[in-house]
Amino acid sequence: MRHAVSVEHRHPLNIRRSDLPSFFRSVWNNRGLFRTLVARDIQGKYRGTALGLSWVVIHPLLMLAVYAFVFGGIFNVRWRGQGNIVDFVQMLYCGLVVYGVFSDTISRAPGAVLANPNYVKKIVFPLELLPLSHLATSTVHALISIGLLCLFLIVQKHHLAATALLIPVVLTPLLIFTAGVAWLLAAVGVFLRDINQVIGVAMSVLLFLSPIFYPVSSVPSMARPLIYLNPLTYPIEALRQVLILGTPPNWLHWVAYAGAATIVALAGMWLFQRFRPAFADVV
Repeated sequence: MRHAVSVEHRHPLNIRRSDLPSFFRSVWNNRGLFRTLVARDIQGKYRGTALGLSWVVIHPLLMLAVYAFVFGGIFNVRWRGQGNIVDFVQMLYCGLVVYGVFSDTISRAPGAVLANPNYVKKIVFPLELLPLSHLATSTVHALISIGLLCLFLIVQKHHLAATALLIPVVLTPLLIFTAGVAWLLAAVGVFLRDINQVIGVAMSVLLFLSPIFYPVSSVPSMARPLIYLNPLTYPIEALRQVLILGTPPNWLHWVAYAGAATIVALAGMWLFQRFRPAFADVV
């Protein structure tokens, strides 16, 4: 708590301002506090458990095993041209990694401000860091999961495609988009408490409307436009391309997705700053 106050004193900002430059300055000036929030969030998630941080690895592997058994074993889902269950699991894993980043962050976003009333009422605190710290935590988990998949691919194929170096490039627009949605939901969630229930249902629906368990090519042509409108479709497909298939992503689609993600992020920032002065009256 002292660290948060001292950071604000060194970098005085008018938190009532709703302009985007002040928002960017707040995030940058409080980057030390941001790192502290992320570290505390990761440690707090597993504090008191017998296996501790080992759950960062165990949990995604358990979920992968369940989904692989159901969809790869029972329903016998396969990618076109790949009849091996191992190939299916690799494709599935990429989809779950992308979904996990978005779902974990968005599910926590509506309660990001509500869960910290003391930060709103009693001290000067950069509230915009709260949803961002949740995104960073999800990203750390995703990086660990991707690292595990890279090790598996090296063991299986004895090499890793050079296009794997593009992983940060293809995932950055997803992080930007997720941050924008998280800021928006964090602001709206203060005033509309029912949004938590809506988000839970929406994330379950999104899991099956995303090309995680199946390739886009298997979707009926009349429903395919709906799949392409899904914000998770491009990053899922792009991650599979650069990591598993060894092909570069569609750069035209990347530019379009990055542009849309930037617009969503700026809108989320603006809305968060506009609603922020009223937080203390509601929390």
